[in-house]
Amino acid sequence: MRGFSALLTVALVLGLGLGLSCAARAQTPCTGLCLQQTTCTGNATTSVSGVVYAPNGTDPLPNVTVYVPNAPVDAFTPGVSCPISGSPPSGSPLVGAITNVDGTFNIFNAPVGSSIPIVAVSGRWRVQSVVNTTACVNTAISLTMPQNQTQGDIPKIAIATGSADQVECVLLKMGINQSEFTDPGYGGRINLYGGGGAAGSGVILDSGTPTQASLMGTYSTLQNYDVLMLPCEGKDYTKPDSELANLFTFANSGGRVYSSHYSYAWMWQNPPFNSVVNWNVGQAVPPPLNDDKQIFPATINTGFTAGQTLAQWLQLPAIGASSTSGQIGIETLRHDLNGVIPPTQSWLTLNDAMGNDAHPVMQFVFDTPIPSTSNPTPNQCGRVLYNEYHVENPTSSSGNVPAGTLFPNECNLNAAMTAQEKLLEYMLFELTDQGGQPSLLPAPQDFGTQAIGFSSPPQTFIWTNNSTFPVTVSLVGLTGADFNITSDKCSSVSVPAGMNCTITVVFTPLALGARTGTLWAVSSGFSQSASLTGTGVPGFTLTPGSLSFGNQDVGFASAPQTLTLTSNASGPLAVPAFATTPAGQYIVNQAACGSTLAAGTSCQIGVTFEPTATGAQNGTFAVSPANSPGPGSLIYSGVSSTLSGNGVDFTISLNPGGGSVPAGDGTTTTATITPIAGFNAPLFVSCTVAAGAAASNCTLSSVAVVPTSAVTTVASIYTTSQYTVIGYSGFGGRGLLWLIAAASGWLLWRGRRSGRALLRGGLLMVLLGAMSLGLTSCTGKLPAENAAWTAPGNYTVTVTATDGQLSHSATYSLTVR
Repeated sequence: MRGFSALLTVALVLGLGLGLSCAARAQTPCTGLCLQQTTCTGNATTSVSGVVYAPNGTDPLPNVTVYVPNAPVDAFTPGVSCPISGSPPSGSPLVGAITNVDGTFNIFNAPVGSSIPIVAVSGRWRVQSVVNTTACVNTAISLTMPQNQTQGDIPKIAIATGSADQVECVLLKMGINQSEFTDPGYGGRINLYGGGGAAGSGVILDSGTPTQASLMGTYSTLQNYDVLMLPCEGKDYTKPDSELANLFTFANSGGRVYSSHYSYAWMWQNPPFNSVVNWNVGQAVPPPLNDDKQIFPATINTGFTAGQTLAQWLQLPAIGASSTSGQIGIETLRHDLNGVIPPTQSWLTLNDAMGNDAHPVMQFVFDTPIPSTSNPTPNQCGRVLYNEYHVENPTSSSGNVPAGTLFPNECNLNAAMTAQEKLLEYMLFELTDQGGQPSLLPAPQDFGTQAIGFSSPPQTFIWTNNSTFPVTVSLVGLTGADFNITSDKCSSVSVPAGMNCTITVVFTPLALGARTGTLWAVSSGFSQSASLTGTGVPGFTLTPGSLSFGNQDVGFASAPQTLTLTSNASGPLAVPAFATTPAGQYIVNQAACGSTLAAGTSCQIGVTFEPTATGAQNGTFAVSPANSPGPGSLIYSGVSSTLSGNGVDFTISLNPGGGSVPAGDGTTTTATITPIAGFNAPLFVSCTVAAGAAASNCTLSSVAVVPTSAVTTVASIYTTSQYTVIGYSGFGGRGLLWLIAAASGWLLWRGRRSGRALLRGGLLMVLLGAMSLGLTSCTGKLPAENAAWTAPGNYTVTVTATDGQLSHSATYSLTVR
C-alpha cells in the first residue's frame, strides 16, 4: 500500500482529472465561454483547483459536482421532484470535476478571463461564485455551501421533531444559520413540526409550530419539501394508513427521507417498504448494549464505492470521527431487523452480536421507487435512510427532551460535533446528491479456490464514470502477489460521461490458504478499490481423509479399500508416486491414475493392509518423498490420508500335552485357544491322530468357537485293543466263577456256628478259588482278535484351529501300551 500512496500523490501533483476541450466536443458549436478556452504549450493548462466545504467552512465535502457553466443556471423548481439520474446540472456545463474524498477538485482547460462563473452542486445544495483565471496557470479557490438563502441554495427540509434524537441540532452545527429554522410559511428552508405522536410534543419553535400529523396527513403539504427527517419520537407510535401512503408517494416522487430508531414504524408495516429488510421489530438488546450512555464500535461497509469514501472521509484530520479505518462509535441502539434484502445497501454494522445476529445492521439505504412486476426498472430518484441508533442522545435523566421544548434549547451548541453527528452530516449530503463519483465493481471479488501455481479464470472489473464530464483514469494498480492484471483498458483513457472501461484480473496462488489483494483505480485524485480474495489449495484433493481396515490376520492381506484422487488444477497435472508408512504394512496400487490427471478429473487408488505383527499398525498415505517436488513447491502439500489397522492372531495349547494308555482304553486333553490383540473371528477346530495309529480317533466337545477371550474345547482320544475278550471260559467265564464265589460265601455265613469245621474250610477254599479265577480270568479258551487294533507305540495327536486363512495347531504325545 505504500507504493499505492506514492502513486496517488504523483497523480494528484500531476493534476490528472476531468476536462472537456472544444476539440473533444466533436460537432458541438463552440460558443460563449468555450471561445475563451486556450491551448497551452507542453503539459500546461488553464485550471481551477480548490476545496468545497460544508456550510461551517471546515468540513470538506466529497462527491460534489463543480463546473463552469456555459449558460445561465436555472433556479430549482420548488417542491419534490424526480430528476433523471446522471443528467447534467443546469447551465450547460463546459468543464467540470467531482470533488475527491477530501473535498478537493481540479478543473482543466478552464476558460480564461475575469468573473468566470463556477458552480458547486450536490442535489439541491448549491453555491455559485466567480473566479478570475489566467491562461495556462492554475487558480486556487475555495467554495462553501450556503449557510442561508442569500448565499445559495439549501434543500427544503421538514423535521418532525420527537422527544429523542434531535437531529435539527446537527444542521445548526454543520453551519446552517438559525434564521433558516422557521414555522412553515415564514420563509425558512428548514421547518419544524412537533412530533412524538401528540400535538405539542417534541421540540417546537413557538406556540404556532404545527404537528407532525399536519405534515404527514396532507400530501399537498409534504410535497413542498425535498428532504423529510423522521427521527425517533421516543415510542413506536402507530401511524395512520393515510400518513404511511403519503410517505410512500413522497419517496417515489424523488423525496429523500431520513428516519431513525422507533421510526421503523413508518416502514415495517408499510408495503413495499416492509420488503427492503428482514424486519423483526422489538428484539431484545442485551447488556451492555442496552446502555444508552455507552458508545459501541461499528464497522462501515467498504464493499461499495460510497462506503469506501465514507470510511476515508471519517478519518480526515478535518473530520476526526474515526481513529481506525472503517470504524465508528454509536450509541442508543435498537434491534429491529435481521439483515437487508438486496438491493438495499447496508452501510453500518455493529461489531458486537445481538442474540443470533452476529453483526446487526445499524444503518441502511434503499432507493425508490422499489422495482415491481409492473415496473421492473423504475427511475429511482428517491432515497430512504434508516438508523437503528440515535445520532443525538439527550443528557436529561429521563433520556428524552420534555414536550414543548423551544428550539434550540435542546442543542448543546458549545460542544464539538461528535462522530455520530459527523456521520449524519456526510449522509445528509449523500442522501440528497445525484451520484457522480466513479465506481469500480464488483467491489469485493472472491476468486474461490485455485491450485498452487495455476491461474483462475479471469474476472472482469468495471470502472464507470457516473459524472456528466469525461474522466481520465490516471492510474490502475494492484497489490497482492497472488493477483495479476491481464488486461487494463482503463489506464490513461478518457472515459466519456456515463461510460465505463474494464480491467481483467486473474488469481494465481503462491501459497496455501486465504490470499488477499486490492485492485484500485485513480481518477482526478479520486480512488476506488476492490478487495480481492482467493484460497490457494494443493494440486490434488484426496478423499477420504482416512481409511480404517479394522482387524486383519497377521501375514494375510485385507480386501482393498479405495482412495479418490481429484485434480484441483486448471490444467493437466503430473500424478506423483505415493508411499505408505510404516513400510511393508500397507500396499498401494495407483495404476488407474496413470502419469497425469486432466483438470477437474479423478482416479482411484487401491490400498490393502497386510500386517506383519500384532497390534495397532497406524500409518499414513502420502506423496513419496523420493518423487515429490522440491522443497519450495506446495503443489502436493497436504495430499495425504491416515491409515489404521490392527494385526490380530491367536494361540492354541493342550493340557496335558501327553499321556499313556493301554490299548483299548482312551484319554482326554483340554485345548485352550487364546486371542491376541483383539482377535475375535470364528474358528473351526479339528482333531487328528497321526498316521500309523490304526483303529484310534479323536473327537472334540466344540468344533466352532469365537475366542473373544480364552476358550476351551475337550479332545477325547480313543484306542482299540488287539482282542475283543481277553482269557478263557471253560467254567462259563468270569460270571460263573463269581456266582460260585458268591454261593460259597453265603453258605459259610449260614453255617458259621453249626457247620462242621471241615465243611466250612472246604467252602472257604472254593470261595477263594472262584474269586482268584474271576480276577485272573485264566481259562483255557483262545481270544477273538479285532480286525483293526492299535498297536503299542508312541503317537502324535494334533488339534488345529483355523479361520480360513490363519491356522495354528498344538500336539499331544500319546503312548499306547
